[in-house]
Amino acid sequence: MKARLSTGEGFALLGEVLLTGIVVGLLALPVLTLPAALAAGIGHLRRYVDDEGSPLAALWRDARAAAAGGAVLALAALFAATAAVLAIGLAGADPTPAGAVMAVVGWLALGVIATAVVMAAGAWTRDGGWRSAVRGLRDQLDADLAAALHIFVAVALTAVLTWQYLPLLVPSLGVVAFAVVAVQHRSRGRVP
Repeated sequence: MKARLSTGEGFALLGEVLLTGIVVGLLALPVLTLPAALAAGIGHLRRYVDDEGSPLAALWRDARAAAAGGAVLALAALFAATAAVLAIGLAGADPTPAGAVMAVVGWLALGVIATAVVMAAGAWTRDGGWRSAVRGLRDQLDADLAAALHIFVAVALTAVLTWQYLPLLVPSLGVVAFAVVAVQHRSRGRVP
């Protein structure tokens, strides 16, 4: 990553992040394809940053390969998010401090669910699939909790930006994909 950035290609990287956001946004229009779209976008940016060549054809292949399992992950995430939203709604009807605590827990649960989906998308490979990506979430947390917190913040910022101005979702998806690539590179660069 440093070699690419030191050669003055920072602006090209920004363009690639924005292009990835557009592609992820288009692929994720049916919400059930969001995990597959993120996995394909993250893989694309990873190849770009690592100078492995990142043709859009590889991104499309990744998206197709990740689609079926990604839809199952999306359904599970939607089910969990629905429970969190119901808890937030119920908390709004409770004027006591317990209601406020329940609302905070509900919002945190939404953030954790979204972060888990993004982290699983970052761990997805054609060989391992979604099952190993989801099973590896605990190992990712144990290995680098700070990386998970960075991704949580990127997800939270995406939510806030989208809430303020919906068209910002498209570049934000690219930034979230790049955040995953960046924290993975940071984790790899550590000396154990």
